[in-house]
Amino acid sequence: MRESAEIDLGITSRIDGLLAAVGSVAGLRIADIGCGEGQVAAGLAERGAIVTGYDPFIVSTDWRQRGSGKYRLVTAVADAIPEPDASFDVVVYVFSLHHVPGPQMAGAIAEARRLLRPSGRLCVAEPLLAGPNQYVMELYHDETAVRKMAQATLTAHASPAFEREQVFAFSERWTYPDFDSFAAQGIAGTRFNGYTVEQVLAPEVRGRFAEMSAIHGDSFDLPIRLNVFSGPLPG
Repeated sequence: MRESAEIDLGITSRIDGLLAAVGSVAGLRIADIGCGEGQVAAGLAERGAIVTGYDPFIVSTDWRQRGSGKYRLVTAVADAIPEPDASFDVVVYVFSLHHVPGPQMAGAIAEARRLLRPSGRLCVAEPLLAGPNQYVMELYHDETAVRKMAQATLTAHASPAFEREQVFAFSERWTYPDFDSFAAQGIAGTRFNGYTVEQVLAPEVRGRFAEMSAIHGDSFDLPIRLNVFSGPLPG
């Protein structure tokens, strides 16, 4: 069953957006694919989940206790997760599907399907190509092509693989009192992305930041789409 109307969750964090969509995660096994440094994995563990984060650019860790749950990080690529079939209750991609190389995106969705139990859910949160962050960041980190590819992959490969699909919309509030705070976040991303500090600090970027600040103040809301897929296909 496809639900055509988006459910608007308003302004919320990516963790709370996930929880609003899937409910309590206490005791659930969750795979966080494209986990980066593990912020989402840690946040879900805080709510009681047992989370394993996978990313090709991190170093594997032991289990870490967080709140009533726990999490660990494992070095792995999205289309080859080293776990048995039907190992997880939930698989999440949070701002990460568009980072999977194009030829591997379809395989990443198939791998998520393999990892899920029959009652499991696949949650994919992707930033939209809109809002003040997009307008400023595209000067040094233009993800237009890969974000469009991620959405096309969901349509072509995730939607046909599940019985049910729900779509949620929310905005995450990012606050920047000045350009230096905006630049600091951008510079932190150079570890995982193909741009330089000099590109972040370019005069054109400063100009666009000033333009958006004049309109939005210090609130640079980031619009996000969250697709939740669940249920085996009939027959």
